[in-house]
This record gives sequence, structure tokens and C-alpha cells, in this order.
Amino acid sequence: MAKNKNNKKFLIFLFIFSFFIRSIIFYCFLSKNNNYWNYDSFVYHNVAVQISNGNGISNYPGTPNFLRVPGYSLFLASCYKVFDFLPENIFSKDKILALWVQIFIASFIPILIFFLSLVLIPNIWVAKIAAIISATHLGFVLFSGLLMTESLFIFFLLLFFIFFLKNFNIYFCKKIINPNYLHFFLSGIFLGITSLFRPVGQQLVIIAFLLLLCSSFYFLTKIKTSLILFLGWFLIVFWWLLRNYLLTSFIFFHTLSGIHFFKHMAARIYSEDKNISYMDSLNKLNIKFDKYKNRKLNQDNKFKLLAKNFKNLDLSDIQNCKLLEKFSAKICKKNLFLTAKHAVITMLKTCFSLYSAELIFIYSNKNLPDYANRSVKNIFFRFLKPDISNLFVKIIIYIEIILFFLLLLGFGIFLIKSFFIKSYFCLFCKLFPIIFLFIFVSLGCGFARLRLPIESFLIILSVNIWFEIFRGKREIHE
Repeated sequence: MAKNKNNKKFLIFLFIFSFFIRSIIFYCFLSKNNNYWNYDSFVYHNVAVQISNGNGISNYPGTPNFLRVPGYSLFLASCYKVFDFLPENIFSKDKILALWVQIFIASFIPILIFFLSLVLIPNIWVAKIAAIISATHLGFVLFSGLLMTESLFIFFLLLFFIFFLKNFNIYFCKKIINPNYLHFFLSGIFLGITSLFRPVGQQLVIIAFLLLLCSSFYFLTKIKTSLILFLGWFLIVFWWLLRNYLLTSFIFFHTLSGIHFFKHMAARIYSEDKNISYMDSLNKLNIKFDKYKNRKLNQDNKFKLLAKNFKNLDLSDIQNCKLLEKFSAKICKKNLFLTAKHAVITMLKTCFSLYSAELIFIYSNKNLPDYANRSVKNIFFRFLKPDISNLFVKIIIYIEIILFFLLLLGFGIFLIKSFFIKSYFCLFCKLFPIIFLFIFVSLGCGFARLRLPIESFLIILSVNIWFEIFRGKREIHE
């Protein structure tokens, strides 16, 4: 009883502490000079304005939005409505109220990491230390105050992890005889919500199915739990897929993949292959793509029918997405070595980049670094000797470097131990497919924020290792 009371006090303190840290950073830094505004923010805000004005999920009246999934714009639109926001000015101070709601929700993330830690490693001290680290973690703190999807996506993703990971084990590990079907349904619900914030939910559904097939359940139970999880997920995303199908005759979540594949992968590979600048590569490929598109549109009967039936709608998003994917794939197939090289480098960037890159980006007037001059040496010196006059920001960068090194070292020790200790190996097999998915989907464009959804695993596993080292006792048991 006393322990439960102490845990409640700790969780209340944790929320207040998390909210305080995030509020200070937002009020003193992110809310100034529109620092909360990112490249993607305009799209989310623009669609949210149309929703709040009663024009539906559209870019402007009469033109449906297909570029991104609608979750974050729906959240912003709800806040705009509640606060009676009138979008006369993109950078109106009234819009900051929506970010205060986001900060409030994001302050629960360390609490969710506390419970996720108990699911993975039933040690209260490991859970408390991991939660405190996440409360002050630069990535979680910064993105709670940016007009971007990360915080809300991670909030619902952590709920999925908690309900899903606690209810099964891999077949050669400790058996769970009676699965909690309600928890699997709830995990599907939360996964469906995450799918409407970031378009990775459909891939995560497949990973969840594969994990359940490798679980210790009987075969029929594996099928049943998979179907229940899928039902929860499908109930949430069905309306969005149906809407897109009725408007375009295609079933899809978004049309962002085409332009991402084209700009972040094909253009960079073509640039290196032809030994030209990235902008020259992009310009030449745009000319090539226009010719390719015109040729394909004249040949493809499905696109002709689509254009005929929906001539009053701007369907360039859908057409360009599919054609850009095919065109970019052709560029990549012609240069398989450069494609593999680029994919490995960008995935390594996702694994080892620092969240303080966002601070450097903001302090450089939101100018991205020169991609033609991004050697390993230059990347290291960009953080070790940042071109920033603000001493406080420099201190934050150096603190993150030290913390990240300790987390990586702890995680590395966990990986080594997993080959020798069965309980570690069981946990590794349970988490690795999820970790790999989030790293793999960044093969076109590598940023630290793409790693943030699985940062909780890094923190928990590393904290457990360091706790065991200092305590001299293993915490994960069969």
C-alpha cells in the first residue's frame, strides 16, 4: 500500500516536472521568433484552418488534401475551434494556445515510459530513472513545443507498446497462457490513431502480426489475437481509406512517399552519379520527370479514366505520387551501389544524429547544412564546435552528447549480453523488429527525430544495464 502511494506521488511529481521543463523551453525559446514553426508546419496548419472553417480536410476550399495523414491537422483544428481561432495571420499568438495543449499532453510521455519500462523490465527503480531521463530528454522536450506530429504520435505509440508488448512472448521464452483480448483490441485502437498521425502504422501492423505468429500462443490463439488487433486498427483508419477511395478510386494513406522518394533519394543518387550539385540534379530530374509523366499519362488507361471522371478535382497529388515512385525507382535501380550506399548512410544518420541539430537549425536562421559538404568530420565538428554564440545552447549540446554516448554504450552492452543470456535475447527478439522498422523507413532521409519513436527502448534498456552494473545484479529474468 505504501509503495503504491509512493508511486502515485512520484508520477504526480514526474508530470509536474515534465510540464515545467517543457513550459520553460517553450516560453523562453521556442515561442520566440516563431521558432516553433518548421518546414512541415505550414501544411498541417493550412489544412487545420480549412477544417476549422468547415471546408473539410482540404488545402483550400474544393481541393481535398491527400499529401499527409489527417491526425495532426484534426488536432490543430479542434484547438482552433475551442479557442475560437481566426486564421488572419499564420504566426498569430492565438495559435500558440494549441501548442500549450500539445505540451500538456506531451508531459504524460515520461509517465507512459515509466509504465512501458515496467512492462519490459519489472524493476521500479529502472522505470523511475528511465522516466526522469525522458522528462529531460532533449528530443522529447523540443518536439513537445514544435508544430509537428512527433509528440502526439509518440503519445499514442507508447500506449500501443504498453498494451501490445505486455501480452505476448516469443515462442521460446516464458509462455503466456491466457492472452488479454481486450488489451489486444486497445492496442489496435491506439495503433490506428498513430496511423493517422504518421504513415507508419500500416507497416507496424504487419510487424505486430509477425511477432504474434512467433509468439508462444497456440496457432488458433495467434490468429484470434491478430484479427482482434487488426479490427481495432481498421475501425480507426477505415473512414480515411474510404474517403480517399471515394475521391480517387485508389486506396492509400497519403501521397507524401512519391515526393520524398524523388527529392531525398533519387535526386541525391543522380547528383552523385553525375557528379553535379544537388540543385542541378533536382532541376534535371524535374525535366526528365515531366517528359516521363506525359508519356505515362498518355499510355495508362487508368489515369485517363481518373482524369476524365474527376476533372474538377486537383488529382496531381495522387498521380504524381505513383508516377514519382516509379520514376525514382528507375533512377535507383540504375545505380544500385549508390542506392545501397545512400540508404546505409541515411539510416546511420537516423541512428546516431543528435536532437540538438534542431537547435543548430533554428540558430542558423533555419538553413539546412550544405549536403555537398557533409563528411563525417564536418558532422562531428558541427556539434563539437557549433557555430553558435549562445553559451547555454552550447552547454545543452554537450550534455546531450555525453548522455547519448552513455545510452549508446549501455544499449551496446545489452546487445552483446543478449547473445549469451536467454532473457536478454527474448527481449531483443521482441523489440528488434519494431526498432528495425523505424530505422529502415528512414532509408531515404536520415534525421534524429525519425528515431524518437523508439528512443524509449534505448533509454529503458540502457538504464537497466547501467543499473545492473552499479548494483551487480541482473534485473531481467525468465
